[in-house]
Amino acid sequence: MSEKKRPALDPAAEAARNADRKSNAGPTPDPWEACATLEYGGDRSFAWSVREQVVRALPEEKARAEQSLLKALGRKDCTEAGRAFLCQMLALVGTSKSVAALAPLLKDPKSADAARYALEAIPGPEVDAALRDALGSLSGNPKAGLIGSIAKRRDTTARAVLAGIRENPSETPIVREAAARALDHLTTAKS
Repeated sequence: MSEKKRPALDPAAEAARNADRKSNAGPTPDPWEACATLEYGGDRSFAWSVREQVVRALPEEKARAEQSLLKALGRKDCTEAGRAFLCQMLALVGTSKSVAALAPLLKDPKSADAARYALEAIPGPEVDAALRDALGSLSGNPKAGLIGSIAKRRDTTARAVLAGIRENPSETPIVREAAARALDHLTTAKS
């Protein structure tokens, strides 16, 4: 018995047939945009996709990745978990272009740690200025962390401000101790 041959598929005809099919799933969200609305304990599949793209980005692709991350970070519905994830990714591909978006996050105790984590990895004096500028907006642990970032970046221009914080009795002990350690670090780093 002879087998019947299948007719060759005509790509144009196949596309026309598929155009009539309706999906109940709706449009697929942009994974970069979906990361802005991440929730702790929620679906992280979009985050995994974005993370892989950022980690594997070639040097010429990093600017596009940074732009997509900044666009997502700027969304009004960006969640705390989304902001933290986007900052983690900006630590990998961020440049001085990210400073304007990250600097305001330093002044909010909920986002200060994530923002400083991203900024620590970005070279340039504009980052140091943003970190110093945020010192007056925070207190307690977030301020101590910010002081640690200043020391880590070896920002010697912050010495006078840090000395003032160390000697200020109205600062919490953890902040005064962080300022003292930062000053020691900046002194030994210079030697």
